[in-house]
Amino acid sequence: MWPIAIYPVSGTVEVVFQYLKRRPPFDDEPLRRALMERFNAVDGIDLAEAKLDLRPSFPLEVFAAHGEEIRAVLEWFVHEVALAEARRPFDEESARAVF
Repeated sequence: MWPIAIYPVSGTVEVVFQYLKRRPPFDDEPLRRALMERFNAVDGIDLAEAKLDLRPSFPLEVFAAHGEEIRAVLEWFVHEVALAEARRPFDEESARAVF
């Protein structure tokens, strides 16, 4: 699972809300909104609220200029995914297949 797609030829970075909305934990709209707000807190990123279910983009130059801030957003994303995975109910059938 990934939150962005980078297109060096066009010079854009897409935030892939369209795909995230079908994948836990980001199938939860408030969590997608929180991700959008974190990206929008980075200077130069202005993702429109109306595109919360689409694939809005921002210039690749912003990624280059604000790498540390974007890295913090991506770390938050990974943390949320890991936390959701840890909270997922234990599936005994899958565990039997592993052991």
